Amino acid sequence: MLDEIFNISSNNATDKAPKDSPRTVSKDEFLKLLTYQLRAQNPLRPYDNQEFAAQLAQFSQLEQLTQIKSLLEEHININYLLTKTISNTALPGLIGKNASSYTNSIRCDGEKPVEINYQLNYPVASGELIIKDSNGNLIKTITLTNDQLAKGDHKILWDGKDINGNSVSPGQYSIFLNLKDSQGKNISVKPFISGKIEAVRFKNEGTVIVINGTEVALGDIFDISTDNI
Repeated sequence: MLDEIFNISSNNATDKAPKDSPRTVSKDEFLKLLTYQLRAQNPLRPYDNQEFAAQLAQFSQLEQLTQIKSLLEEHININYLLTKTISNTALPGLIGKNASSYTNSIRCDGEKPVEINYQLNYPVASGELIIKDSNGNLIKTITLTNDQLAKGDHKILWDGKDINGNSVSPGQYSIFLNLKDSQGKNISVKPFISGKIEAVRFKNEGTVIVINGTEVALGDIFDISTDNI
């Protein structure tokens, strides 16, 4: 009888939902249907006790699963807050340590050269470092030498000047390594910066670390040490 009531309810909703859309009965709906079933049954032909007991067992299981889900969600939230609290407490202790972080953004003050690092796992045929301002305008293109295309760790010093040799304004600039193999195919290599951790900032979008005036995501840092860089 419960199935019949459910079918009637589903047929009445055909104008609001596609026929092939899945129908999920909530805990409250299940209880209402069960109550209606008891009220509507024929006293001279009481409902099948075995099937009725099975439906009560289903309701009990649904209630238990709902409670388990709530407990798990609460447990996850507590662990997240605990982890965040421990992390936020420990991170300020990193200030003053040396770190390296992948980034496509650097800060230039217009006076000192800016150091940009990258690592090649194998030699490449050609490459260049492209520098743009915050509006996406091309500032400078630095062609890499043969030594800078060889396997290993490399550093590029940008003098803070644009294509015309003029000093750029202080601010953030984006960097991109355009590398190609002997077949002319692009090779993906992430540039990174290294320096002392100057600050730790807690933002809505997540925790960031400040290295050489540049904010980097905590997850982009791949090395922290007390050694001199």
